[in-house]
Amino acid sequence: MFGVIRALPRGAKRFPMTSKRGHNYYKGTGSGAMGRHTKKGNYKIDWNRVRTFVVPDLEGFTLGPYVTRKADKA
Repeated sequence: MFGVIRALPRGAKRFPMTSKRGHNYYKGTGSGAMGRHTKKGNYKIDWNRVRTFVVPDLEGFTLGPYVTRKADKA
């Protein structure tokens, strides 16, 4: 065990890397780009990369979102 600790570089810590630790470190959100930047500084959206949500047919659905079946009808 002490060999592993001794092998760590001087000043290294066993904490997760965040944007507040380290020089020029940006983790991001993992969301990905939905377009690209142009030469003039604008942003061109690629509509094939934009996320779309498919909603199921809710015809005749009685419950609302996050509602328990035990709730009183008001």
